[in-house]
Formats: sequence, structure tokens, C-alpha cells
Amino acid sequence: MKKLKIKDVVLVALLTALYMVFYMVGAMGSMLFGAFGHAISPGICAFLGGSVILFMSRKVGRFGQYTIMVAIVMLLCALMGGGYLPWLITSMVSAVLADLIASGSNRTPVWRVAVASGIMHVGQAWGAIIPSWFFLEQYKKDWIARGQSPKEMDSMVKATQGIMGGLASVVVFLLAFAGVWLGYYILRKHLEKTIGSDVKEGQGKAA
Repeated sequence: MKKLKIKDVVLVALLTALYMVFYMVGAMGSMLFGAFGHAISPGICAFLGGSVILFMSRKVGRFGQYTIMVAIVMLLCALMGGGYLPWLITSMVSAVLADLIASGSNRTPVWRVAVASGIMHVGQAWGAIIPSWFFLEQYKKDWIARGQSPKEMDSMVKATQGIMGGLASVVVFLLAFAGVWLGYYILRKHLEKTIGSDVKEGQGKAA
């Protein structure tokens, strides 16, 4: 398994900055759909930023790329006041799983990258869904203390508890999966050209 180099970490950081643009746009767009929109916001972000996920797979393709990416996102969100331990845990665990699935090569099949993105973003959605399922009162108490109104928290709980939480998870996965394929169709010609030239250059050096 290829290890990340310094240049890879720098590229991951730059791509994460680009991903954050889609992340913020998706988060704002999700507000149009109320509490359920907030529950599926990671999927909306993933759909918009699927091209970044795929591009990272093709230009970095090393284990740890998605873990570092999500860690940066979590750090930035924490600095903006959105840090939450259950969200951090579910997001980081799912990012490691995404790396295990799709970070062994820069030629990982698109469907595997799509599955990895689905899992990674469902993990982010579970930051609100898991608390609603397993420690509801503490979850509500924590966020009300941060400034959320009881009414807003009740709406969020309705959108993530029970069957609704399961539905949100499915929707997030499908949006993230579709986002990578959309990214593939957008970047296909560019990626085929750059990856092909990289392979030829590597073969030349080996010779």
C-alpha cells in the first residue's frame, strides 16, 4: 500500500479547500428543505463535490487521503463552532473505511470510489442520526446550550430519529454515490489524458 508523501498531503489540503466551497454551498442549499435538508446535507455536499473526491482518488490515490480530508473538514468546522464529538467519531471512522475501500491506487474503479464517498458522507450524517437514536436527551441538551432553540431541536430530531434517520442515511449514500459518477462524466477526458500520461512517464523512468 502506497504511503502518503508530503506533496500528497499538500495536494489533499488544497483539494479539501476546494471541497469546502462545495460543502458550504451544499449546507446553505440544504436549508431550503428544512430539518430533513439539514439531515441529508452531507449528501448534498457530496453530490456537488463528487468531482473533487474522484480527482483526489486519481491524483493522490494513497491510503489516508480521505482520512486527512475529513480531519481538515472537522477541524475547520470546530473552529467555526460546529465541533461535536459524536460527529467527529462517526466522520473519522467512515473516512478510514473509505480509505480502506478506495485508496490503494490512482486507478481504483469509479464504482468503488463512489461507494467510499457514500460511506464517508453517511458517516458525517450519522453525527446527528446516531445521537437521535441512542442518547436523545443529552443530544438536545448539548445543542440547546449552544444556542439552538428547543423548537429547532425538535424538528431536527423528527428528521433523524427512527425510520427518518434510516431514510436520510440512504438518501445521503445515493447522493454521494451519484456525485462521484457525475464527477467522472465531467472529468473523464481530463483524467484519462493525465493519468495515461503519468503511466507512460512512469514506464519511461522504469526503463
